[in-house]
Amino acid sequence: MNGNISECSSEDIIKNLIPDGLDGDLRYGAEQSLLKRWRQGVDLSFLVELIQSERTRDRLRGAYYLGELGAAVDSLKTSVTHLADDPLSECRRAFVGYIMNSGYYDEAIGAGLARCLHDLDLYVRVATIKWAVQASDKTFEAFSRLVKSGVGGRKPTFRNPTSNDFWNDANLKRAMRGLDIARRTRSKENIQDIRKEFPEEDSFVLDSLHFSQTHHERLLK
Repeated sequence: MNGNISECSSEDIIKNLIPDGLDGDLRYGAEQSLLKRWRQGVDLSFLVELIQSERTRDRLRGAYYLGELGAAVDSLKTSVTHLADDPLSECRRAFVGYIMNSGYYDEAIGAGLARCLHDLDLYVRVATIKWAVQASDKTFEAFSRLVKSGVGGRKPTFRNPTSNDFWNDANLKRAMRGLDIARRTRSKENIQDIRKEFPEEDSFVLDSLHFSQTHHERLLK
């Protein structure tokens, strides 16, 4: 490709240049040009189109770009919030990451995060617990009240009501366990101590929190 990518239109970059298989520095330059525009609020319709697409490949690209975006762009909030219910776990995790980067919180976002706290994909659950760990005190308490009220739980559909009661109880306990882990991590408790008291929690969740906590220690070695 000849010429300066920054002079190309966003539509040309996203619909023609990148899909045509740019590689190496050219692809990186094209994507960085898009991200720069989106951070400035320019041509966001193309990112929204990816996020809302019915095509799996497009939504995955949109989720990837959200992760690379880093900065909060307010006009994306409504579109990104819908990703909390996306069938693709990568998209649900992109929603949590965007909310973590942006600091946004309202009732719709809280409900989406509550569903992600219940998520059966461990990466999504971990991301949500990490969001809860770094949220402000006010936001964390509002979120805790929402989860305790039962918002976000997956509703079982067994014919036998007692089976539904079993899973409703199990799901709420799982959500409360996530909240408790987040609360104790916020209080700077040692992850290994927390681990001993939550034998039902998947070890990947606590390993991930421990890994994040010790990140700076590894950098110093």
